[in-house]
Amino acid sequence: MTYQLTGGFEIETHGVAIPVIKQAFRANGILGCKVVPDASNGVDAEIVTPVYANSQVAREHLITVCDTLAQLGCRVNTGCGLHIHIGNAPLNDNVTPAQFTGTSIAYSERTGLYHTDHADPFDAAIIKDIMVRYTRMQTSRNGINAMLPESRRSNRMCRPLNLSEVEAADTTITDLKAATHGKFSSINLQTWSNGTVEFRQHSGTIEADKIWAWFQFLLNLVTHTLENRVTNASRTIVTNTPDQPFRNGSRVGVQYTMMRQSGGVSTRDIMDCTGCGEQRVRAAVSEIRARVGQAAVITHTQQANGASYGDGTDHTSYEVQTSYSEQTSGVALLPDNSIGNASIWAGIPDEAFEWWQARIVALA
Repeated sequence: MTYQLTGGFEIETHGVAIPVIKQAFRANGILGCKVVPDASNGVDAEIVTPVYANSQVAREHLITVCDTLAQLGCRVNTGCGLHIHIGNAPLNDNVTPAQFTGTSIAYSERTGLYHTDHADPFDAAIIKDIMVRYTRMQTSRNGINAMLPESRRSNRMCRPLNLSEVEAADTTITDLKAATHGKFSSINLQTWSNGTVEFRQHSGTIEADKIWAWFQFLLNLVTHTLENRVTNASRTIVTNTPDQPFRNGSRVGVQYTMMRQSGGVSTRDIMDCTGCGEQRVRAAVSEIRARVGQAAVITHTQQANGASYGDGTDHTSYEVQTSYSEQTSGVALLPDNSIGNASIWAGIPDEAFEWWQARIVALA
């Protein structure tokens, strides 16, 4: 399958005021860009491009934007960055990159990525693999930091992720977010609900060739995972229940602790230990299910305990499992004997690889 991905750029500049840039864009017929303030030190304007798909239309629009900024005398300093938002869903098959980009540019406001032109968002397993691959080679000899100026290698606006924390995170977007530093991370997942994953580490630049090269690098990073490292599969998710999700000493907390033993505990025992009636015990079971998950709580019926219907007070018991497994469909990494290379350079065309090697030498 061929994946057509999208991305939007945030170009930070210094030296020229926002109204001047806006006027120049209008004069040059540049559509689709927003020019907004940014709170970063030394940044006078942030140019937010339309959402692009990977196409010549996008590249030509970017060149026009960058040429106009250069003609105005815009500059960059160490406070400026380039942030690229890669869409977290591919284009639908019936939409070409050129069509999408042309429509996106025509809008006066950035419309975001969640609309009818895009398919469903990527599985969290895909995002985790991209985060691991990026972070694993961030400080290596021929890795991410070597591709960028020293000012972006340990920058508080794009803090590097901790590889062990990313690897240990459960395969959900929520847990992967928790493994970052929030917005100011090299890879920012706070924009997920807006349809993107933000890559924040590149240095500020108004050179279209540099911006486009980084965009192509990121697109390949994502595409290589999609096409060579994951497969649709069923997988088993093991979830541990908390020791105590309720207030210590509360009746529901006491009931929860009693239920969290192998084989469970009978309704009668819970009534004796909490002073609650049978109906309130059952209501607390429902509250516990809502807190820790339906699959975590087992009801052992009176029939299963060898009793007759109607003997539930003494013979119906409830159990909270300390851990439980669920089968789910989704995406999983391919096995070791068939998975694609984890390198950030895997899949990069030779010409692009050589461009980056020259860039690395120049920055050394």
